[in-house]
Amino acid sequence: MPTRRQFTSRALSAFCAASAPLSLTTPAHAVQSFSYGPNHLDWYPAKSGGNSAPVLIYVHGGAWALGNKGQVGSKAGHFTKNGYHFVSVGYTLFPAANVERQALQVGTAVNWVRNNAARFGGDPSRIAVMGHSAGCHLSSLATLTGAAQGVKALVCNDTRAYDLTELARSNGGRLPLLYAAPFRRRKMWSAWSPISYTGFIQPPPVLVAWSSGSGRDKLSKRFANALENDGAEVVRYDGKRQYSHVSIDRRMGAENGKLTKAVDQFLVEMLNR
Repeated sequence: MPTRRQFTSRALSAFCAASAPLSLTTPAHAVQSFSYGPNHLDWYPAKSGGNSAPVLIYVHGGAWALGNKGQVGSKAGHFTKNGYHFVSVGYTLFPAANVERQALQVGTAVNWVRNNAARFGGDPSRIAVMGHSAGCHLSSLATLTGAAQGVKALVCNDTRAYDLTELARSNGGRLPLLYAAPFRRRKMWSAWSPISYTGFIQPPPVLVAWSSGSGRDKLSKRFANALENDGAEVVRYDGKRQYSHVSIDRRMGAENGKLTKAVDQFLVEMLNR
């Protein structure tokens, strides 16, 4: 499929752009910001765990046009307290960048983190990626196309953009309003849908979580089933009785709730194999 070949070529470019580590300073227990090339990321050092701690990379949401890397809520505090380096990725927002460019930036950021993790006391072989909403779409697309390499676990938290054609079909033939502008190029819907790549590479284990938001359960389950059918190890988290689309992100790490526990258990199991 030509669009997949194009994505693979661009993913390789993203990998090469992040292949040379920069000169970094010794981290303190406070956030530090770094350029990874196309944009910037924030690094929150682990508060425990010593050297070779796992790294969790977070990609924010905001309908591809809003939000910023500082919007991490309680997640940074929770995960650094539990022995993870926590990294929040900034990416160029729409319309300055389309979703393909955004996904490639996420891939470049992940590759930069892997190449530089040891300088922070991080373990480059134990990297997980997590995204919410638009960030869930972008992190899934970057990981499943191979733009982000060396991902050992993926947490997909509540998006309807796994399969754009199916999303439009379930909405009377059109994409919902928030999706219409970023995905206005109908001919690219397949190339920009993570479900198109579930069998493209061997995917890492994936946790797929969904909220009570309209249609999110059906689209998330469809994506999880496609991953599983193509050989991925999949954990499903049904949060529709507990969380809205907003709270499923905001309450992660802020409470000792079921979702936080599920993500903690998933990451411990997958990153310590």
